Amino acid sequence: MVNSVARLASEVTPPKEAYLDGKWVAWENANVHVSTHALHYGTGVFAGIRAYWNEDDKQAYIFRLDDHVERLFNSCQYFFMKLKETPKEVRNVVIESVRRNKFQRDVYIRPLAFKHLNPGIIGVNPTGTSDALLVFAVGFGDYLPTDKGLHVCCSSFQQLSDNALPRRGKISGAYANSALASSEAKFNGFDDAIMLTRDGWVSEGTAMNLFLVRDEKVITPSLNSSLLEGITRRTILALCQDLGIPTEERLVQRSELYICDEAFYCGTGVQVAPIRMIDHRELREPKLQITKRIQKAYFDIVRGKNKKYKDWLTPVY
Repeated sequence: MVNSVARLASEVTPPKEAYLDGKWVAWENANVHVSTHALHYGTGVFAGIRAYWNEDDKQAYIFRLDDHVERLFNSCQYFFMKLKETPKEVRNVVIESVRRNKFQRDVYIRPLAFKHLNPGIIGVNPTGTSDALLVFAVGFGDYLPTDKGLHVCCSSFQQLSDNALPRRGKISGAYANSALASSEAKFNGFDDAIMLTRDGWVSEGTAMNLFLVRDEKVITPSLNSSLLEGITRRTILALCQDLGIPTEERLVQRSELYICDEAFYCGTGVQVAPIRMIDHRELREPKLQITKRIQKAYFDIVRGKNKKYKDWLTPVY
């Protein structure tokens, strides 16, 4: 596992500058105070956004930027955050985070809105605490391998319920739950984990949505399964419709994982990553024909090779 982490770290290119609390600063100076509320209590919300480099066009295309910015501001609602920046200004900062650092490779962009300094210094209540925005971009490859099937497990850690912590938003504190599930899976020899709800329904991966394929139909857990309203998830559902592949959003039981034909994760970080085994059980369709068809179509879209979806792309240069 250590070698795997070192390999991933070596593939990341850090930026020269980051945007923090209203100004651009050198990467090594992008720091916050030790009393930052979000550091102590997880009161931050974030977005994961990708830009894909197209060598033929000499262009970086940011995928579904407006949708990501909209969800970031929706997530801010949970902690009464009022950013100084407007959605349009955040959008421009995201573009500038790639342009300013002159990336000419695939990029991952991290906007983070967080509760900053509390006049009382200590206290869990976020109201009265200042709000701040951080945005940085890094050169980034695969989060999980996309060229081979993953072996995943069902985690012993339950997915948080929406009444415990809103699952529609990307809330920093919620990912402590994901960290426990992910580390457990990796220490036990798996690539990642599938989270189940308190009632035993299939939810999602540790930081990504999940799809199954049964009888040539693409199935994904419904939003009442305590999962993120994923933008890539939404993309896959729309893409399947265009490809003529039937889809279904519904409750999914754990036992269905073991008898599905194919499965894959999707998300901004993980992209479209095929799964070949779940809890040591080989899936029925080792060639993953539908998954690979969706994966190819997805990568063509994000790299600007399918002009039908050009409205989803924002050029940087």
